[in-house]
Amino acid sequence: MTFPQVLLLVVYYAMLGLVAVVMTYRAFLVLRYFRRQGPDPAPAARFERPPHVTVQLPIFNERYVVERLLESVCAIEWPRDRFEVQLLDDSTDETTTIAAAKVAELRARGIDVVHVHRTDRRGYKAGALAAATPKAKGEFLAVFDADFVPEPDFLRKTMDHFTDRSVGFVQTRWTYLNRDYDLLTQGMGMLLDGHFVLEQTTRSRGGYIFNFNGTGGVWRRKAIDAAGGWHDDTICEDTDLSYRAHLAGYRGVFLRDVPCPSELPVQVSALKSQQHRWAKGLTECFLKLMPLLWRSRLPLRKKLDASAHLGANLAFPASLFMTVVTLPVMLLRIQGHGVTRLASVVDSAVFLLVVVTQLLFYVVATREVHANWWRRLRFLPFFPLVGVGLAVNNARGVLEALLGHRTEFVRTPKLGVLGRDEKTARARAKTYVPAKEWMQPLLEVALGGYYVFMGLQQLRFGLYLGGFLTLVLSAGLFTLGGAALALAFGSRRGPRAPAAEPPPVPVPTDG
Repeated sequence: MTFPQVLLLVVYYAMLGLVAVVMTYRAFLVLRYFRRQGPDPAPAARFERPPHVTVQLPIFNERYVVERLLESVCAIEWPRDRFEVQLLDDSTDETTTIAAAKVAELRARGIDVVHVHRTDRRGYKAGALAAATPKAKGEFLAVFDADFVPEPDFLRKTMDHFTDRSVGFVQTRWTYLNRDYDLLTQGMGMLLDGHFVLEQTTRSRGGYIFNFNGTGGVWRRKAIDAAGGWHDDTICEDTDLSYRAHLAGYRGVFLRDVPCPSELPVQVSALKSQQHRWAKGLTECFLKLMPLLWRSRLPLRKKLDASAHLGANLAFPASLFMTVVTLPVMLLRIQGHGVTRLASVVDSAVFLLVVVTQLLFYVVATREVHANWWRRLRFLPFFPLVGVGLAVNNARGVLEALLGHRTEFVRTPKLGVLGRDEKTARARAKTYVPAKEWMQPLLEVALGGYYVFMGLQQLRFGLYLGGFLTLVLSAGLFTLGGAALALAFGSRRGPRAPAAEPPPVPVPTDG
């Protein structure tokens, strides 16, 4: 073989090895979860007197959900003389006017609500929290994003865990008001169930470092101060603070059995911007925190687990590159180069590892939190399509982090849509103008075409299973890339007229 051919095979197996490491770690998460099943642990004690709590609500241009957010938060059951709400409003549209009117109404009802409006968005969400925290009255700080609708007993179920002075934050499990909207939300709900049920539960109960998810949880103010406060040098400020708090001697508690209702993105563009932010932000945290972690006195098991957690997104560019070179590697093997029994065993083993691990991960997570879990498994085949469709998007986020490319914090639009209310979602989505990118979706569609070509070549040479799967997975790239491409080029015909505002969406009374 020539040197380029040898180099191609070496790089291919290096990327395959990275994917295998990530999947092996996921398999260990499933095994560790089975050792720690059961209900959430009870608090060590109960507060004799309820502590003072400040609820912080960072928002930006959330006209459709800000009233619902304020109403639900102010319905939380807690002594009113020990309860404060800070609305941290960075909005540049009519949200500020809507919010001001709602805040005035709530204050007239005797609720301590403060409307803090910034005009520069410096530091984005982290900046808003950092600016407001010194003014907060509470010794504990609950944080909710604009699309959350906490249940009235939220603080009753979370606060007593802080009687243990080592607890720096408590995180609850997200649930979804609009999970049944379409296949996209069902697929994303399944993905997030895997994160919360298996990853967060396992890390929390096993004493490993796990991250605050930015919303749906409560912080001990002293833990934030000890960790150095909110930083805005990554776009995953929640994960960054969680790790620094752990290094400062605090731990987190994850409550799997305490649901916190929220809203999933129903637009492809919103989903992609959210996933890009998470992939990039976690990689930024990986680069920032790994030196601190490995110089610390933490046990080796925690260092290894944290490295796998924060570095997991490196698998996205590795998988993408491996996919691209799969066809030339296959052609090399057909020509008799690099074909050994060991090579075939390695390929088959990694493929089996990926399939079995992904199936177990999401089947177990679904079973643990849904009574009708067997019915929900019908959405399982859709999940790989979403994953493949996001491959370019998330790999881009990881590469931007590795190259130090700073980007604006792009919020995820919240439409205030419940259930299957597609009419309201479509009308409200028209009022948001997402970035009109065409390069990335064009690349995604082109990669989908490459998948089709590769699948046909596999079928041609008798690799029927691989060829069929490759053709099926191309649908994810065509769907997510095509939707974004249609939006980008469709916008050139000129802006749409503002949509008529549909009737307000009622606040759910049962969470």
